[in-house]
Formats: sequence, C-alpha cells, structure tokens
Amino acid sequence: MELKRMKESDLATCTETFIKVFNAEPWNDNWNDESAHQYLSDYYNTPNFLGVIAIENDVLLGFIMGVQRKWYSGDEYFIHEMCVDQTLQNKGIGKAMLNYLEIQLKEKSVESMTLLTNRNIPAEHFYKNNGFDEIERLVFLYKEIK
Repeated sequence: MELKRMKESDLATCTETFIKVFNAEPWNDNWNDESAHQYLSDYYNTPNFLGVIAIENDVLLGFIMGVQRKWYSGDEYFIHEMCVDQTLQNKGIGKAMLNYLEIQLKEKSVESMTLLTNRNIPAEHFYKNNGFDEIERLVFLYKEIK
C-alpha cells in the first residue's frame, strides 16, 4: 500500500469510491456521479486543502479530504470526508491514512485534527479508537428548510 498526497487527477477515482461507500449502509445516501464529483471538487478547491489517498496496484483503497484552518489555540485540520472501500475496511487502511496525515500535519505545525460524524455507527468507534475524543460541550444542530 502506498500513501500519498491527493492530486486533482485523483478526484475521479475518489468520487467512485465515495459513491460506493456512502450510498451503502449505514449512511444510505443517494449520490450520483455529478453531485459527488462536484461535492468533492469543492473541497479540493478550498484554500489550505490537504488530501491523502491510499493506493495499491493503481487501485484507490481510500482517501481523506480536509482543510487546515486557523484557530485561537493554533492551526487545526478539519476532516471533511474520509472513506475506505467497504470491501477493505477493518484492514488498517484508515489508520494508516490517519497516521500518514498526522506526519504531514506535524510538518506544517498543525496542532489538532477535528471532524463531525454520526453517532453509533462504525465511524464513531473508528475515530475514538484512533485517538479522537468527543467534545462534551459541543452539539451539532440541524434544521430543514421547507
């Protein structure tokens, strides 16, 4: 497995993997090629973007997309999206990508990583098992516009 920084040319394969992962359980989203590609491209084109991919034999295994941003206590990296092909999960790919990302962030003097994920799904447990802590004082709220 090779870990490296994401390039714009990786967006097509990232889009395919993203659709396969997030249109399946437990998310059951309804992404199509156009909407998913635009969604990921928007993140890629965000100032201070940093993405990581895992590949093996020219096949994408997974990716992380996020952005470095200023915070009062020092720079942080916010993970917008992370996924590993569902047939390859629980094999250490996600952990390896996070470790590689952490090395990249240390070189840029980034002090923390943050993210949002759903409760009580495998992703929550994955992140907690990889050193992320829940911030009790924060809540993510949502309102549908009708």
